[in-house]
Amino acid sequence: MPILLISGLLLPALEVDSGGSGLYLLIPFVSALAVMSTPQSLFSYDALGRLDTLYTALGIPRRQVVAGRYATCLLLLIALTVLGVLLAALAALAFGAAFDSGVAAALAAGSVALLGVLLAAQLPAFFGTGPGPVRVITAIPPSIILGILVLGWITPDVRAVILSWLDAADLAWLTLAVTAILGILGAASVALSARLYARRDL
Repeated sequence: MPILLISGLLLPALEVDSGGSGLYLLIPFVSALAVMSTPQSLFSYDALGRLDTLYTALGIPRRQVVAGRYATCLLLLIALTVLGVLLAALAALAFGAAFDSGVAAALAAGSVALLGVLLAAQLPAFFGTGPGPVRVITAIPPSIILGILVLGWITPDVRAVILSWLDAADLAWLTLAVTAILGILGAASVALSARLYARRDL
């Protein structure tokens, strides 16, 4: 379902943007899978196999379970972002379009920051309630953000401003800012998730 949604949002932008810059959208859209699919899959499989109960029976501290799931989500977010960059580069090569590695890197860093914030915001809900109705609710914010991104990208003036900002962005400072933001919000999110998860009756 997330793949169909992403394809439906992305294809119009690629078709309208004949200059080839629409290929950069592959980066945030592939990265978004980390938010729209990863938590739902992790917690759904755990519920299906009653892994939470197994972890408790094995004496694995709940805080370690929380840390492990956060690490999994973060690693998948980074991996999918890298995959998005590679796919954008390959698509540019296939279509004979220009590919600016600086723009791609800035967009990748921005994607990790934004999606990392969304993960930090939604994971406590999963730890507090499990993979119930919350998985539908948590898919709404990234869908809205991606829709707005496409609407902005297919507007030439807005796209020009975005590309200009990305091209002028200081990658070192942007990376530092992303690390700081994710570090602070991630620590707060982990602490909240650990507290909520400790209260659940497994």
